[in-house]
Amino acid sequence: MLPDHTNEQILFFGGKDYLPLFCALTRVHPGKRTIYYNSQKLPNAPGCLLKKFVTTTRTNWHYECAKAFLDGKLDA
Repeated sequence: MLPDHTNEQILFFGGKDYLPLFCALTRVHPGKRTIYYNSQKLPNAPGCLLKKFVTTTRTNWHYECAKAFLDGKLDA
């Protein structure tokens, strides 16, 4: 759940199957929405900033991406 009145940035670390739900749940959020992705094709995420996470990991790559973010190796 998101607070009603916040403009804090939201980061998405997840697989492409969850992306439509993320976009639907955050579509009216006034803050910046950043999506990390690992596919060759750009995700369809209107209004979101897209950042490619390069890795050779194919399954559960988003765990590696989130850890890299928490370790300060990625910028938001």
